[in-house]
Amino acid sequence: MTRHEHQEIIAQLFDRLHREFGRMAPQIIQVMVECVGGCRLTFPDLQDLYRAERNKRICHEFNGGNLEELALKYRLKPRQVRYILGR
Repeated sequence: MTRHEHQEIIAQLFDRLHREFGRMAPQIIQVMVECVGGCRLTFPDLQDLYRAERNKRICHEFNGGNLEELALKYRLKPRQVRYILGR
């Protein structure tokens, strides 16, 4: 991605923040710049974030005997739940 494309994406992000958060947008932008200004970031897609959250819930809900129940609840195979728990 070129520098110009990056700048365009950032401009679109700022525009959207202003539309969705109004007067709070400058504060949100300031916090973002203070925390990550000057860094190159790659954001995960939403599917990855949802998967990570789901895996945390599975680990938290596991009680040693409910592997099959968790597999049904989260629409996974028992093997996948075991893999998640083993990580």
